[in-house]
Amino acid sequence: MDKGARNVEILKQREGDPMSVEKQIAIIYVGTKGLMQNVPVARVKEFEKEYLNFLDAKHADVLARLKAGKYEDADTDVLATVAKEIASKY
Repeated sequence: MDKGARNVEILKQREGDPMSVEKQIAIIYVGTKGLMQNVPVARVKEFEKEYLNFLDAKHADVLARLKAGKYEDADTDVLATVAKEIASKY
């Protein structure tokens, strides 16, 4: 049940400030794989911001491939590894 609540939180976007497609793919991947199960529902948005900022800073190449629709297993491995590392702080 909490997985569903977390997934609802990641789908929320501020009006007039839509998230880019590649970032939506990255965060939805994390949610559907249950990689933020240790993150309290009330802190999902905080996790999401930290996760996406880290991907922007350190793995822009992965985001670019997601945007182009040409990602590989290595890219989803990066998404999972980063998510696990950040989620472990919560």
